[in-house]
Amino acid sequence: MSNIEERAERFSGHESFICRYGWLPKVYRAVLADPRFLKDDEKATQILGIGRNMVRSIQFWSESMGVLGVCADGSHEPGLLGRLLLHDDGWDPYLENLESLWLLHWWLCTRGNLAAWNLVFGDGGMSRFEKRQLVDALAARGGYLKRSLAATTIEQHANIFCQTYLQHDRSGDDTSWCPLQNLGLMRSSRDEDSRVQFLVSTRSPIGLTLRAFALALVDFLQRQPADAKSVSLQHCLAGTLSPGLVFRLDEVQLRLFIESVECGILGGGVRFVDTADTQTIVLEARGVPNEYWFNQSKKMEAPTHV
Repeated sequence: MSNIEERAERFSGHESFICRYGWLPKVYRAVLADPRFLKDDEKATQILGIGRNMVRSIQFWSESMGVLGVCADGSHEPGLLGRLLLHDDGWDPYLENLESLWLLHWWLCTRGNLAAWNLVFGDGGMSRFEKRQLVDALAARGGYLKRSLAATTIEQHANIFCQTYLQHDRSGDDTSWCPLQNLGLMRSSRDEDSRVQFLVSTRSPIGLTLRAFALALVDFLQRQPADAKSVSLQHCLAGTLSPGLVFRLDEVQLRLFIESVECGILGGGVRFVDTADTQTIVLEARGVPNEYWFNQSKKMEAPTHV
């Protein structure tokens, strides 16, 4: 049983809605104006212009993606990614860039603790699957929970995961459009029996910039055990919640990203040791994970691609 399975994974909370286009900037600005508005259902529905179930969904996604943080009194405050991306002086206040979406995907996978995300992007347990196979795998993971899960809950969770990254028919209506679909991380095909197969992409990630990768790499290294000052290239490629798995990079792509940020954006902070015997990534500067991650990002230059 993996470390992920030992935690109380989440199979619900999204209220059967994917994170829709325009939701995150809208709720972020609303919280800046009134940190407590989400605690009042009637007020929240008026401000956001959506129903109560959607209000709960937008709160779920904004917290799970690091856009909002929860205060001790239940009110909300700007989250780490919210401040970095969506503030007036942020990188991308209207979420128009793929770079921002890769960071939201990273946060959702590494901190959301959602069962389907843990299975596919956290453990790398599934790269090609039918919907029924995903549902069965999620049901098996649900067996570790103290409470039993309804079959409809598991089915809905599988649907939400697939719809988050793949939309079959894109139209002018944004009700089925999640921004993360633009990452191209999933595609579908039909086998010889006309059954739909979902495939997780291993193509070169479009729009993944060096500074987005650098933030993810530092975050990954910072979350290793306190006595671990380095990780192997293989662990960075295929370890649980690693950049290799979350971004679906192959070894060549990963090495290129690491070498590029080592001598560029992260020069002096991360060192890549590549010898005949070992390939190791060493984090030279250690600190409080979130603050180091955020403060470093503010110093970084404009997006750069490999």
